[in-house]
Amino acid sequence: MNKLLQNPKSTSSLGFILLPIILILLCTLANIFAPATLQFPKPLGIFQDLLQSFTEQNVLSALGNTLFALFKAMCLSLFFGVLIGLFLGLNKNIWNLSQPTIDFFRSIPVTFLIPAVALLIGVTSANIVWILATYPCLLIMIFNVRAGISKQEPERVHSFYIISGSPNIFQRFFKVTFYEILPDIFSGFRIALSYCIVIITVLEYMRLGNKTGIGGLINDELQNLNYVRVYALTFIIGILGFVLNKAIEIVQQKFAHWAVNLD
Repeated sequence: MNKLLQNPKSTSSLGFILLPIILILLCTLANIFAPATLQFPKPLGIFQDLLQSFTEQNVLSALGNTLFALFKAMCLSLFFGVLIGLFLGLNKNIWNLSQPTIDFFRSIPVTFLIPAVALLIGVTSANIVWILATYPCLLIMIFNVRAGISKQEPERVHSFYIISGSPNIFQRFFKVTFYEILPDIFSGFRIALSYCIVIITVLEYMRLGNKTGIGGLINDELQNLNYVRVYALTFIIGILGFVLNKAIEIVQQKFAHWAVNLD
């Protein structure tokens, strides 16, 4: 048993078996302690509806809208987060000057920015969901990139400068600094991805924008008292997050394999 648990592939396989068991136990416990007037759907019914939902056009269309908003928010967060993080991290004076402003905006929940963004582009704009989701994800990327720069080893940078004999700052960045901060970029991206999924689905649930995503579909089914479909769609969000995080983890292990501790 110990040898089985020490094998990463074996424990990962056991995790796939353990997940549905935990979900079934949670559903059973919820059904036991729920009031008589509000019975929790049976686990088998939820899983059957989950499989059926993947064959329905409205669910696939909503999932596509959610993924498209997620893609745009994460691409912008990654691009501008890395650029701004590098700009702030490579100059301590600029970082010290801008840190109070960044900390101020980091403390504001994204939901409180809805009125301001709605006034600028309209509450029914197709872009409002991914624009709002970009805001916190961008801050996460900035802080992770800046943290990676701040903890890079000066000795390694100095050694490259001596060995190469070149004072070129771009060579020093692309051959040393970039590889130093790459694990932090991946870590920040994975954290931002999880936040982005939550924020986008919540905003969709609030019926922002003119497209129906998974969150909006959950709202519709809840209004129709279709609780089985509500939990089936909720599980889809969980599956989406798991698959995307696993994909990023695989890419991280390939391109940042030298990192000692991978998330």
